[in-house]
Amino acid sequence: MRSFTNLQVRTQDADAVRALAEEIRTPGLTLYLAPDPPWYGLYDERLEADEDVGRLWDALERASRLGRAAAFAVYEDEGLCWGLAEDGRIRYRFCEGVEGEPGGARGALPPDLDAAAVAAAERGAPKTAAVRALAGMLNLFPDHAVIGFGDLLELDEASELPEDVLIFEDDAGPELMLERPLLEEDHAGG
Repeated sequence: MRSFTNLQVRTQDADAVRALAEEIRTPGLTLYLAPDPPWYGLYDERLEADEDVGRLWDALERASRLGRAAAFAVYEDEGLCWGLAEDGRIRYRFCEGVEGEPGGARGALPPDLDAAAVAAAERGAPKTAAVRALAGMLNLFPDHAVIGFGDLLELDEASELPEDVLIFEDDAGPELMLERPLLEEDHAGG
């Protein structure tokens, strides 16, 4: 299992999410925006490639200015970092098995999450299963929480992206892909 990183933000303002995508995207690299209202997933090539947890936390803080935001990162299915932020501040973050990052939880979970269930999910293996469980607790579509930019990149290269995925890149700017409808199996298992 390779690594993946993604950022999710809960908001009703799609234009603000598009502006955020442009703000956090690194010139020369691509960022994908996958809507699943009221949540929006951002899959950034740089976050994925760098495996820089500090950059992940920075992106999470920026996203949380729009609403509740969550970030998930799995490193070779052995290391897990995830966090929740609101109002421009990280409220809770957890890392385990990630070099250079203190292990364990910091901050407080929001009252709408069951601390025992979260702790059980964090201990789960494989780490992709842990992310799916955590996503379910946040009412996120679990498959969207574990997809990484590599998966979208492969679909993009094959012109098979879901129709509602926006691509932010230097040459074309945001582009709506209308190649095929969102397949039912894309939402299987959620």
